Amino acid sequence: MNKPMNQGRFLTFGAYPRKLVQLLEDEWNIPPEKLLAGTGLERSQLDIPELAVPFADVVTIFNNAYNMTQQPDLGLRYAAQLRPSSHGMLGAAVLTGGNLQAAIDLFYDYLGLIAPFLLMHQEDRRNSRVLVFELISDIKVDPVLTFDITQLSTFNILKLLLGERTRELVFHFAHPAPAHADRYQQFFDGHVQFNASFYGVSIPREFLEHRNPTADDDTHRLLVRQISEKMELVHAQSSFVDSVRFHLKRTGGPLPRMSAVATAFNMSARTFRNRLRRHNTSYQSLLDKERHEQATHLLRHTDKSVKEIAYLLGFQESSNFSRVFKKWTGVTPLDYRRGDMMN
Repeated sequence: MNKPMNQGRFLTFGAYPRKLVQLLEDEWNIPPEKLLAGTGLERSQLDIPELAVPFADVVTIFNNAYNMTQQPDLGLRYAAQLRPSSHGMLGAAVLTGGNLQAAIDLFYDYLGLIAPFLLMHQEDRRNSRVLVFELISDIKVDPVLTFDITQLSTFNILKLLLGERTRELVFHFAHPAPAHADRYQQFFDGHVQFNASFYGVSIPREFLEHRNPTADDDTHRLLVRQISEKMELVHAQSSFVDSVRFHLKRTGGPLPRMSAVATAFNMSARTFRNRLRRHNTSYQSLLDKERHEQATHLLRHTDKSVKEIAYLLGFQESSNFSRVFKKWTGVTPLDYRRGDMMN
């Protein structure tokens, strides 16, 4: 996977990196801490399946995983672990839809929740409905690895909906047949076509209207409503505000001014400020929260001086830091450190 660029605004769910962490721990005895190196994530956070995490961190985890294993079929082995239940409410909603076409339409509508780096569109070609997957142009990831995961995840869902009829599907891969092509045949029941003009899957149109064996109209409506609420929350709050928070956590050295963060998000300072205001917050509020969290951590767990901590948190004078810290906690930084040491 290539180094991500300009991906701070994209988020996905913690359930996905968690599956990879579990795979490498089980198969190669690689500690989670090594996989999470270079991210703003801790192992305990991944135990919250619907936690919104920066896609840039997920790319870093996959980079680490590939470098540690050097397995060319890593994407396939990972995706084999992704069952419909791995996608949470969206997976359940797809399985409870009335027919395959409804499931496809739902997946299309909410793809941004689980794969914010992908676009999908549908085409009719002869007697088939073709689902075509494309990467968003400014996302810098390895397409082979990404589409191995996308295609096999799609297959896993279709397998539950279609059963043995998946043998009539065609999975298209734009890359040449790799040395481990036999692994694709092992994972996919249907025909696998390499050197195709696109990444996607061809489905006989006659399958689209067949009633899903797991259809449940009442449950489906409830799930769709819940997903809509979740999507609104993720896009209206997490996808921007949480991205700013994670950006601050990953910043090395002094915490940045608002103008520097706005530049990192490719926005003017005015636009950046207005976006935060629409979410009922401000950069100063987010900065103060991050300063507070980092200050208490550094005072508890390091021997850095108050002056050094003030510098790391972006205060020009340690006296200003001491004044603000006392406002947060009711005590000075030195009193806080002494009190913590006595406990």
